Amino acid sequence: MNRKIGIIDCNNFYVSCERVFNPISIGRPTVVLSNNDGCVIARSQEAKDLGIKMGEPFFQRREFMDEHKFCVYSSNYNLYGDMSDRVMSVIKQYSNEVEVYSIDESFVDFSNIPDDQLMTRLRFIREEVKRQTGIPVSIGVGPNKTLAKLTSHMAKQGSSYDGICSYWDLPNFQKMMYQVDISEVWGIGRKWSKKLRSFGVESVGQFMNMNDMIIRKMLNVSGLRTKLELGELYCYPVQLKNKTKKNIASTRSFGSDVEQLEQLQEAMFSYIKSGVKKLMENEVSSSRCTIFLAGNKHKGQGHYSSKVVTFQEPTQSINEIWSQVQPHMNMLYSQDKKYKKCGIIFNELTPEDVKQITLFTEPLDVVPVPQNVDKKWEMIQDYITQKYTTSWDELPLVFV
Repeated sequence: MNRKIGIIDCNNFYVSCERVFNPISIGRPTVVLSNNDGCVIARSQEAKDLGIKMGEPFFQRREFMDEHKFCVYSSNYNLYGDMSDRVMSVIKQYSNEVEVYSIDESFVDFSNIPDDQLMTRLRFIREEVKRQTGIPVSIGVGPNKTLAKLTSHMAKQGSSYDGICSYWDLPNFQKMMYQVDISEVWGIGRKWSKKLRSFGVESVGQFMNMNDMIIRKMLNVSGLRTKLELGELYCYPVQLKNKTKKNIASTRSFGSDVEQLEQLQEAMFSYIKSGVKKLMENEVSSSRCTIFLAGNKHKGQGHYSSKVVTFQEPTQSINEIWSQVQPHMNMLYSQDKKYKKCGIIFNELTPEDVKQITLFTEPLDVVPVPQNVDKKWEMIQDYITQKYTTSWDELPLVFV
C-alpha cells in the first residue's frame, strides 16, 4: 500500500495563540515565558533572528528585549490547551485517521487520498485551520512518520514550500540529507545526537549510511527503526486511540518561598483540583497518589519529603482526595524549613466506569477547604493575558 503519512505542526504555537488575541505582537519579536516568568519557552521568528535562545533566563535578556520592543507573555496554559483542542477539531473535520501527538502536533494518515489530490487537500486543511482558529501550521507528508516529521521541518525552513512539503516532491533527497543535522530526525534525542556525533555522524545522510547492526547496538531497536523509516519503510503506525497514562502529575513551583503550613495546604488543594481535571479528561480514576514537599535547591535548601497515599477506593472526587491527603501533609511539614514546590502524582489509574465494591470502607472525615487572603504560593505571572476562550469573565470585548 502506498502510505501517505502527514504531520500537521502549529508554528511557534504558544506565540501564535497570543497573537490571535493580541495582534499588536504580529511582526514584532515575541516570547512566551515559563512558570514564574523564569525562562523563554517559545519564540517568534523575529525573536529567533535577534538571537534569543530557547531556555534562556528572562532576567538575563530583559534589557535587550526592552531595547528591541519585544512583546513578552507569561505562559497561559488554559488558553493554549483550548486553542489546541480547536485546531485538532478542525483537522478531524477533514481527516479520518488522526493521532494527536502533542499539544501542537498531530499525525494524519492520508493514504486514502489519491496522489493527484493530496496537495490540494493539504492546502485546504492548512487554510481552514488558519481561517477557523487563526493558528498558522506547517505540513509535512511522506511514506511514514519519520519522513513526515523531516519534511515538516523543511517546510518551515524554506519559504518556497509555502508551509507544505511533500517527500515525493524532493528531487535530490539523498543529497539534501547531508545538509540536515541529525538532531532534526524524529526519535533522535539530545542524548543520541551527542552519542552519534562522538562517532563522527552529524548529518542525516551520514546516519543513513551507517551499518544496521552498529545502529542497533548503539541506539537499540528504536534507533534501527528510525533508520528503516528514513529508507521509506513503515514502522510506526498512526495511533487512533490515545495510550492510557500510567500516572498523572500536578506540580508547580511557588512564586516565592513558603513557610506556613496553611499556604502549602492551599497550594496542594489547588493542584489536586488541576489533577482531578486531568483525571476526568482522561476518563480515569485514581487508587493511589504520591504527594511531596520540596525546598529551593538553588538556595541550598534541597530538602524533599514525600508520602504515598492509598485511597479507600478509586476516585475522582476533589474532597475525597483532599480529605485523605491533608493529614499526611501535616506530618511531612516542618516549621523550620522553607518550601519552593509541592505537588501530587496520581497512580494506579483505572477506567472511571470500573468500580470495585468493598465492605470495609469507613466514612471519611471531610477536611475543610483552605482559604488564605495572601497567596504567597501563586506563580509570578507579570505578563499573563486573559483566559480569552475558557472564562466567561475574560471573553474579548468587541466595540462597534
